Amino acid sequence: MNLHYLRVFVLLLSIIYANCFNILFTSELASHSHHIFNSALARALAARGHNVTFVSADTVDNPPENLHYIHLEWQYKMIDEYYASQNQSVSFKQFLSMTRIETILLMSGIFLETCTEVAKNKGFQAILNYPDNFKFDLMIYDYTVLPCMLGLLHKFNYPPLIGITAFCNPSSTADILGGDKLGLTVKPHYMTTYDKDMNILQRLDNGFLNFFESFIRKHYSLPAIDKQMKKIYGSQLPYVGDLEKRMQIALINTHPAIEFPELLPPNVIEIGGMQIADPKPVEKELDEFLNKGKKGSVLMALGSNFKSEFFDDETVNSIIEAFRQLPDYNFIWKFEDSDRIKVLPKNVMISSWLSQNDILAHPNVKAFISHSGMLSTLESTWHGVPIVGMPMFMDQIRNLRKSESAGVAVKVDILTMTTEKLKAALLEVLENPKYQQNMKLRSEVFRDQPQKPLDRAVWWCEYVMRNPKATHLRPAEFSLGLLGSHFWDIQLIILVLIVLIVLVVRCVCRKIVKKFCNSKITNDSKKMN
Repeated sequence: MNLHYLRVFVLLLSIIYANCFNILFTSELASHSHHIFNSALARALAARGHNVTFVSADTVDNPPENLHYIHLEWQYKMIDEYYASQNQSVSFKQFLSMTRIETILLMSGIFLETCTEVAKNKGFQAILNYPDNFKFDLMIYDYTVLPCMLGLLHKFNYPPLIGITAFCNPSSTADILGGDKLGLTVKPHYMTTYDKDMNILQRLDNGFLNFFESFIRKHYSLPAIDKQMKKIYGSQLPYVGDLEKRMQIALINTHPAIEFPELLPPNVIEIGGMQIADPKPVEKELDEFLNKGKKGSVLMALGSNFKSEFFDDETVNSIIEAFRQLPDYNFIWKFEDSDRIKVLPKNVMISSWLSQNDILAHPNVKAFISHSGMLSTLESTWHGVPIVGMPMFMDQIRNLRKSESAGVAVKVDILTMTTEKLKAALLEVLENPKYQQNMKLRSEVFRDQPQKPLDRAVWWCEYVMRNPKATHLRPAEFSLGLLGSHFWDIQLIILVLIVLIVLVVRCVCRKIVKKFCNSKITNDSKKMN
């Protein structure tokens, strides 16, 4: 009997390990929020028994045994030095006042620098030293910036490739995977405040921004990084723009309840809110503080990349004074430099780190002062907490505009904020019931899904590993070339046909008129005779 149980145990082990895969996950982007998003998938895949090698600018303490971090230790220091070199004589408020074109060029420079510096990391050298015949069954890469680590796809003999991004749906998705190119003109660009009903001038401006960003990426950034990559991987490495088109599916951080709906091909999967975990109870001291708010409590957190040093003293004092003038509410503020606040009101608590998801789930939290990043917007929507938005740049601008249109947010301009303006915005959101009601409806729509976003992401990763050679999800447009994929060939044929028809009709009309005129002249001549 014992021998029988042993055989069953061995059989079960063989079945389990037969379904376990080796996965390479790469993200060179120095952004804590992107790591929060990506690590949710990495941990979920590890929990399924897969072996995940995560090459990342971030790392964590005590990951699961089958989640192995390879740390890109240089990336955060590099990005700080780059910002310092670019903005050494520019204040934070001047930085926020940059034009959209200046912002696109700045971000393109940061993305290129992020890629260029990857080779300096000891962690990158570690993965590069893996044997070429090491078998990975899947590669997942964060394609938010540039495909600077896709040379690993070539090194490891082209495992199936999945792209992932926490940055909504980048315009590069359509260039890489195909799909609706018209969406780039009818969907508001992430740095505009346009709504879905844009007029012709707004669509022209919107289309130009998308075109300019795509042009810079295609004709400057990709060729530049391709040269760098060939120095690392060898001249036989295919062009990086061709490498990224081997992506089979993209996992994007969007959902129609929060983002503008768009036409997506079947190989672009929406997993908006994937990072949202079941909330845990907050620590006792914080729980007591949140519950002491007579009318409720408010969370203020401006994102993982925002530092308290960016605020000048006048702005900090304005915020503290606004909180002081609302004694019926308690405020918990993610603020790193406690020494800057000389006298802290009794209804205010500050902390250098906060578990945002858990606090938003607290029943006494009634509003969220947020920068309106996509992850924060998704979390506040999931937990039904209306927003006082302080967008700074990039997609935060459009995210808040969409929330305002949905009636779940009020904007406070961070450049012109005063105590009175912040207080008025807080009172509007906290004491006008429509914001809570609208956010409750938005939350219900967002939550009403056939499966959790994280489960959907895991399923698609395993689907690609089960079907590594499947190409049926890929749109046919890449085989049609530039003219065919943009319908220019069809439009040209139609235009030629229209011109020919017009010429034929014109010729026939001229002949009929000429014949009629000749006949009339002949008849008139006969009458005169």
